[in-house]
Parts: sequence; structure tokens; C-alpha cells
Amino acid sequence: MTGASALTFHDADGRSAPLNAWSGSSIHPIDVVAPDEGCSNLLLQYAAPLFPTAILEGASHTVRLQPPAGGGWVLEFLALVDRWLVDARLPGAKVLYGGRSYLIRAPHDNARSGGAAEALTT
Repeated sequence: MTGASALTFHDADGRSAPLNAWSGSSIHPIDVVAPDEGCSNLLLQYAAPLFPTAILEGASHTVRLQPPAGGGWVLEFLALVDRWLVDARLPGAKVLYGGRSYLIRAPHDNARSGGAAEALTT
């Protein structure tokens, strides 16, 4: 994985944000694995108003979000992922946080045809 210094961060207006937006916090970043570029761009569009965001270089369509300190971000994050999964018609997404891997599933009738299961295994 590429170090944080190689990432380009974006604020809610899509402008490049300074690196210090990611430093000085004890909260771990959240990495969400998207199956393709279109899905990762949609996630960036949805996440930018809520969290500083970046696409990890060298990682296949992985979007990094930096939550704020405190626990209030968890419900916002889950609502964001739910909306993204529904709108992208994905069955679920792999989420990496704090050294652990999580699978967040969408409603069972949400899968798009062809290759949707691949999004869960990458």
C-alpha cells in the first residue's frame, strides 16, 4: 500500500486538501474496495461532503476515507455505504478499518448482473 504522503486528498468541493487533514488524529482511515473505476468515482462523489477522501495509488479501486475523531461518524459512514451499494447496484463491499476486514452487504435483490460477486472477493 502506498504511504499517505503519496495520496491526493479532496475536500467537499473537490479541491485538493492539505495533507494535515489526515494527520493528528488517532482514528484509523477507512478503506473501501470498489469493483471498478465507475464505482470508486461514485463513492468519492458521495463521500467527499462527509469525509476527506482519496483513491489509493497502486490499489485497485480502493477509496480511503478519513473519519473525524469521536464515534459520531459511524452511522454516517454506514448510511453512505448503503446508499452507494444501492445506487451502484452492488451486492456488498469489502471495508478495511483498524487492521480488520469487514464485508458490508446490500439488500439481497441489489446485485447487478454479471461479475457482482467478484466485487466481494477482491
